[in-house]
Amino acid sequence: MAGNFASEKKLDIKWASMSLHWNNPTGIDFEPFLEQAKKAGYDGVTCFAFWGLECFLDDPKVLAQHLRNTGMELAAIDLPLDTRPEDYERVMDLMEETKCQQMVCIIRVKEKIYPPYADMINHIGEITRPRGIYAHLHNNTASIGENWNDWEHLIPLIDFDKVSLMLDVGHATKDFCELPYPDRAFDYLNKHWDKIHYMELKDYNKTTDLDTPLGEGYADFARIFALMKDKGYTGWITIEQNQNNGLSLGRSPFECAQISREFVRKGLGI
Repeated sequence: MAGNFASEKKLDIKWASMSLHWNNPTGIDFEPFLEQAKKAGYDGVTCFAFWGLECFLDDPKVLAQHLRNTGMELAAIDLPLDTRPEDYERVMDLMEETKCQQMVCIIRVKEKIYPPYADMINHIGEITRPRGIYAHLHNNTASIGENWNDWEHLIPLIDFDKVSLMLDVGHATKDFCELPYPDRAFDYLNKHWDKIHYMELKDYNKTTDLDTPLGEGYADFARIFALMKDKGYTGWITIEQNQNNGLSLGRSPFECAQISREFVRKGLGI
C-alpha cells in the first residue's frame, strides 16, 4: 500500500513540499515552483485540487508534462471531503495521469456531527481504492476533526479497510489542547500508528503560528522521529509550512523549505 507504514522496521521515505508554503503556484508559475522545491531537496510536491491545480483538472497531461520536465512527482492532493462527486472524478483522473496515489480529505465544518462525515470518508474510500488511490482523513483546525476528543468520536465510525488517517503534526500540536504541547502529536501517532498511513510534518508556536519551519515550534520531533525509526515508515511524507502570518521571520519559502528539509535529514538520518 502506497504511503503506508512498513511491515519491516526501516525508513524508506520520499519527501514532498506543500504548495501552500510557496503560496500555491499555478499555471506558468508551477514549473518554476517544482524546480525550486527540487533544489531545496525534495522529491515531489503536494498540492490543493482547487487551489493551485484547478487549471490542470481539465487537461491532466499538462501537469504530467511539468512533472516530467523537472523530474519531480506529485505526492498527494488535498481537497474538501464534501467535494461534489463529479469533481472527485476529475481529481481522480488527474491523479491517475500523474501516478499520484495519496488523496487527503479535509473536513472544513465545525458542527460536532460525526456520523455523516464518517460515512462520507468511508464512501470516498469505496470509490478511490479500485482506482489505486488511497483516501486519508486529515486533522484540521476549525473543523470537527480539530481536537483529540473529535477523533475519539470519529475513529470508531471509520472503516479502516477502505480509508486511513493522516497526521498533520502542526495542527495536532496547535489543536489537541487536551494534552501538553509536546505530547499532542506524539501521543496521537503512538496510539493510532496502525491507522495512520500518511503524515504531514509541520510545526507550531504562538509567535509564527503554523508558519513555522520544523524545529522552531512546540512539536516534539525527537520523540516522533524515534517512534518512526523504531517502527519503520515507507512512502511519502509532506513537509508543510502555512503562510497565514506571511513569510516566517522574513525568510523566503525556499529558505524555510531548506531549513525544514535539513531538520528532518539530521533527525532521521535521511
